[in-house]
Amino acid sequence: MENQELADYQRLGGFLDRCSAFDSEVEGLLQDGWTTSSTRHVVAMGFCKAAFEHGVSQRLLVSEGLYGTALSLIRLHFETTVRAAWVLYAASESWLKDFTALVPTGSLKEPSLGPPIPAMLDAIEPHDAKFTEEGRRLFQTVKVMHSFVHGGVHLVVHALRGYPPAKLIDVLRNRNLMSLTLCNVIVVASGKQALYGSVGRLSRSYMDIMPPMLH
Repeated sequence: MENQELADYQRLGGFLDRCSAFDSEVEGLLQDGWTTSSTRHVVAMGFCKAAFEHGVSQRLLVSEGLYGTALSLIRLHFETTVRAAWVLYAASESWLKDFTALVPTGSLKEPSLGPPIPAMLDAIEPHDAKFTEEGRRLFQTVKVMHSFVHGGVHLVVHALRGYPPAKLIDVLRNRNLMSLTLCNVIVVASGKQALYGSVGRLSRSYMDIMPPMLH
């Protein structure tokens, strides 16, 4: 391994360490903000926990050099975060009733998935315009990642030639922004005044691992 390549991977390792510290804070916020005060909050928190797990899994997979699988989780992380916000802000009571209806034993039928992601973002916008703005920007990136989910050419190419550390850091920056956005959903859902300001604090503390547009 050449000196520059070694330095690039060392930089990636240091970046992953910072991401790990960030994840620990997000996990703590999820625990502090956890609420099951209504059906809406139960479902929203379920999506928040799932989104957090997708984000952590990306980091762990990158740290093990399993880049293709890590990239395939970008779509899951993004869509689950959007669903958490949509359930909290915009899902109808009738949808919640359908979604939480009992599924017969042995049935593989999904009760109700809700509208497509762009429609969810439109519904979230009146409640959180910044979330919607960032969601629409990231949606453009997620479209490319469909190749990794569905076995497209990007998956094959990167499996053969690898993924540069600098590009992996960019992927992780977007992951971190998505997790920071999730934190806002957690705080709003919690209704706990003591948690207000948590997202701003995290943003300032971990500005170095966020996308440049936030700097």
